[in-house]
Amino acid sequence: MSEPYVLIVDDDPAFSQFTRNLLTDKKMRVVVASSKAEGMQVFERERPSCVILDIFLPDGSGVDLIKPMRAASLTIPIIMVSGQSEVDEVVRAMKEGASDYIKKPFQGEELLLKMQMVLDASHARAELDELRIKAHPEEEYNLLFGISDRMSKVQAVLDQVAGTDITVLITGESGTGKELVAKAIHKASERTNDPFIKVNCAALPRELLESELFGFEKGAFTGAHRRKYGRFEMAQNGTIFLDEISEMHMDLQSKLLHVLQEKQFFRIGGEREVKANCRILCATNKNLERMVEEGAFRRDLFYRVNVVNIVVPPLRERKDDVPLLADYFLRRYTRMYNREPTKLSPMLLELFLNYSWPGNVRELENNVKRFIILGNESQLITELQRKQETGQYTAVPDDSPSREPEAVTSPPPRNTGRVSTKEAASDAAGKGGDPHKWSLSEKPTLKEVAKIAQRNAERGLIEKVLQQTRWNRRKAAQILDISYKALLYKIKDCGLKID
Repeated sequence: MSEPYVLIVDDDPAFSQFTRNLLTDKKMRVVVASSKAEGMQVFERERPSCVILDIFLPDGSGVDLIKPMRAASLTIPIIMVSGQSEVDEVVRAMKEGASDYIKKPFQGEELLLKMQMVLDASHARAELDELRIKAHPEEEYNLLFGISDRMSKVQAVLDQVAGTDITVLITGESGTGKELVAKAIHKASERTNDPFIKVNCAALPRELLESELFGFEKGAFTGAHRRKYGRFEMAQNGTIFLDEISEMHMDLQSKLLHVLQEKQFFRIGGEREVKANCRILCATNKNLERMVEEGAFRRDLFYRVNVVNIVVPPLRERKDDVPLLADYFLRRYTRMYNREPTKLSPMLLELFLNYSWPGNVRELENNVKRFIILGNESQLITELQRKQETGQYTAVPDDSPSREPEAVTSPPPRNTGRVSTKEAASDAAGKGGDPHKWSLSEKPTLKEVAKIAQRNAERGLIEKVLQQTRWNRRKAAQILDISYKALLYKIKDCGLKID
């Protein structure tokens, strides 16, 4: 373990000097700050391996610094010190994530012992995290590319671009594993030992996203009390992954274009350009070409990010990978939740293979996780069968550039001598769904009656929500908790038309 680099934040010069001498004698490097603002600036600039933080500082409580420091590093030890017995602040400090507390005055050996304990614990956590990272990349890499031909083609393209600094656009439906592909590119590149920084462009409004990407200078706007480093600076020498780039505001698109062209940018309120030495990977589940034609995405930026396009196929197009993925998630969550080792029954596995997985790998993972936690296979089978029967399982592709929406057709009904479910449903809709109006010769079975009732209820609910939203189908899809394209399919299937 390298020698500790300690930050002391305390406004008492005598204490700071005493502690500096104590730690310097033990071959530690020390830097001192006397206020909250100065302490945070030094922390961001120097990235120390340990912080000794006074609770009472001239510009406020030192406890307020714990959260931003923890946000930058989960493992860094923070030891709180105070000459006053303020129990509430000590309790708050421990809740915020302080590693330990020591009351002034104290013996030098007492501080050294506490420091040794928290540093050892921090080092152990870092080693554990490193082992976790090292234990899974190969397994995750093999899992990602599975055994299907479609993913083998993705792997071939990845291997070709990984060793370059070329910008890559990763496209595919939600839940297909676009972030895993980005991480695989980073790990196979020469930047693997440097940071991999992810930014979800859809998770933040425009103003917050701009400061998150590029940072800002002190005084740039109201509330900017200190300089903030952006994600591009955090990703220096590494890789920055811009997820959901299609959601980026047009103003930010022009600023990103400048970064791609000039390899430098300005912080908000800054007067000096900052170099951006990082590789840029982007991902989206939208059709960027169509957005360019509609004026929703800059054409020049599209050509910059789309130098190489890796299309991640949906899970329904690589069914050979389903048993492999299911087994991996089964083993992973069995260990995580301390459950007895188990296997999927042939019936459930067959259902997994026949299901279309509109939520892709993420949906498969969630179903296996729920099965492990609840241990109720029959409930899972019933729910998947219900989705399959009601059409909720139908895979309606996202607006991806790789393919057009696929029409899913049902086989023609067998001539069984009685009215088919579809015909009965049509009759039910025409007769108000009242089974008393059917003649004996055309009465369906109880199972078909249940399906008809469910279909009519579903049709009525969809129609009501569409009327409430004035036929705003995207809003209606959110209220109904289904995908936009699944709603379009159901509108067509139910024969609903705008009034």
